[in-house]
Amino acid sequence: MNTNAPTLTELDEWQLENSDQDLRGRSLMTRSGEKLGTVRRMLVDRNQERVSALVLDNGQTVAIEDVEIRDDGCAYIDEARGLDSGAAVPPARSGEAEEVIPIVEEQLAVGKRAVERGGIRVRTRVVETPVHEEVRLREEHVDVERRPANQKVENAEGLFREGTFEVNAKSEEAVIGKSARVTEELVVKKDVENRVEQIDETVRKTEVDVDRTDGDRGRR
Repeated sequence: MNTNAPTLTELDEWQLENSDQDLRGRSLMTRSGEKLGTVRRMLVDRNQERVSALVLDNGQTVAIEDVEIRDDGCAYIDEARGLDSGAAVPPARSGEAEEVIPIVEEQLAVGKRAVERGGIRVRTRVVETPVHEEVRLREEHVDVERRPANQKVENAEGLFREGTFEVNAKSEEAVIGKSARVTEELVVKKDVENRVEQIDETVRKTEVDVDRTDGDRGRR
């Protein structure tokens, strides 16, 4: 790891593509949650035109390839992986000694989400109701009756023949049929209305007061 590389502060013409990549003043953590230190300087590889390493406040350096930047603003590495405690870190050049104090400001983001406010539940069930009706049915009966007769027959040959006579009796029986029809409709619908809700909240930010202290109180 080239610890003699210039720092990002020394290269005025250099800027990071994304301000979130500026790790100065942020904590370097292990993935288990142990804080290893605070990033003070960022070393630049001019040949590759990129940041190559981070320098912590305790003098240790870590290669940028081993660093993961998360949404919480901190940098993470594996358990002490990539830390170089024995490397010679270049001393701060004239005018390079710096203490990075992050200025933090909260921004209010108001969104919306759908929540359940209750409603109605419709259940249908089948109810049986006894119905009584009367119907008049017709029924036939066949009776055989013999009655005496004494009549003279003129042509008796036509009466002497064999044959079969059938007389059937008919009757009516009740036939039940059912038909369904819609007698009423239940309509379930929702009405939608828009309303404006006033949001009152507070956001925080840090302000910095700088007071100059001179060793010689007589000089300003």
